[in-house]
Amino acid sequence: MWIGLVLGGIVALNAGLAMVTVLRQPRDISATWGWLLVLLLIPVAGFGLYWLFGRKIASSKLNALLNQQRLGIDRAVAAQQEAVALGAGLIGRATAEAGVPELVRTLLQADGALVTTLNQATLITTRPAFNDRLFTAVRAARQHVHIEAYTIEPDATGQALRDLLTQRAAAGVLVRILYDPFGSHRLTQAFWQPLRDAGGQVTPFIAGRLARANPRINFRNHRKLAVIDGSLGFLGGFDIGSSPKRVAITRDTALALRGSAVAVLQARFLMDWNTAAKAQRVAMADTYFPKPRANGQVTLQIVSGGPEQPLEAIKLGYLRLIAMAKHSVWLQSPYFVPDESLLDALTIAINAGIDVRIMVPRVTAQPLMAKATRFYLDRLVRVGAQVYFYQAGFLHNKVMVVDGRYLVTGTANLDIRSFSLNFEIAAFVYSTDLAKAAAAQFTKDCAASLRYTHAMAKVKPRRTRLAEELSRLLAPIL
Repeated sequence: MWIGLVLGGIVALNAGLAMVTVLRQPRDISATWGWLLVLLLIPVAGFGLYWLFGRKIASSKLNALLNQQRLGIDRAVAAQQEAVALGAGLIGRATAEAGVPELVRTLLQADGALVTTLNQATLITTRPAFNDRLFTAVRAARQHVHIEAYTIEPDATGQALRDLLTQRAAAGVLVRILYDPFGSHRLTQAFWQPLRDAGGQVTPFIAGRLARANPRINFRNHRKLAVIDGSLGFLGGFDIGSSPKRVAITRDTALALRGSAVAVLQARFLMDWNTAAKAQRVAMADTYFPKPRANGQVTLQIVSGGPEQPLEAIKLGYLRLIAMAKHSVWLQSPYFVPDESLLDALTIAINAGIDVRIMVPRVTAQPLMAKATRFYLDRLVRVGAQVYFYQAGFLHNKVMVVDGRYLVTGTANLDIRSFSLNFEIAAFVYSTDLAKAAAAQFTKDCAASLRYTHAMAKVKPRRTRLAEELSRLLAPIL
């Protein structure tokens, strides 16, 4: 009898601890139930899984992010919000198109995403082209180089960039590198020593007391951007270097920017740097925000996403754009694990006759995510979506093209982690030329892809379906 009482007490204690652990911080209801089930059904070991995947980031860190001043950008955002409320057009002729003012206002309200105009923007779609542009820009830097990265590998590319940065720092250029210690876990302190010796500054993003040994999987800085002399910026999915243990990434996308949008990237970097840096915080100064010289035709909004936000700004932008679609919605993402709102938006578009196409890689380095991806793709292919499995390596693109007129690209995958758990960044681009270029690349990628049909989904073995279903159940906490 006493054994039963002890076991009952253990179960009750485990249940109580599970409730306190999960409910003490707000989170999505599906994730709440998911973690409760894990902790209740897997006593003791479940808390180990929660330590790795489920812990929320410290509120002090989130408050530091929220409290960073963005020079005059916040005031500019308030002025733009007021202008949109009064019916003013902010992005030229496109504001006359149905849904565009509402999209602009959504992003302004959700993230304070400043509308910038007269930018020059170039689409970069291959790693060699990206590396060449970045290295050339760093080589030409005269004042400062700011790089924020999720993954920097200590391979030939990573070492070459470090050596170039070391040369520029020795020549008097201010060099600051902000990296995620999980995504860049192969780096060592010795790797950065030459750059530090030359006067460069390097810091991990919110590493905490455990630094590189921090086991937390979520709440990672997945942003990837670079700002050179405050006048040239890069934003996109490219990592620096290649891991020997990963599937080779053969397709990705980035934007090279000149114009007023670079100031937004600069502000984003400095906010993140000042949150992570301890003794090397940077005072906001005009020298980091030179007057733009570009005279381009591209209008865009740069949107940040992160767990400090009360709203999932990037996802809201996706939902609004899908609702605006009149003809087509084309998506590329390494992973496709949407929540119900995004899944419903795409289903509504398909049922309304919109040409919805989704492309994911056939092979990935994350088998659990791949299985969950296929579960959701089966749901959409059943109602008429066109689905493609890219076969020429790992498709790392994060791109959406709507009606051949609007483009979104950045670092956010189409999954719950990117929209609510990690720190991400994306550009919502109001440019027919760039959208058409991205659509043309999508069409080219189709030639290297396998079309996946509902007939193929129906003949899957039962064990494959079961594995995908089980993976889907973990989607809210992946």
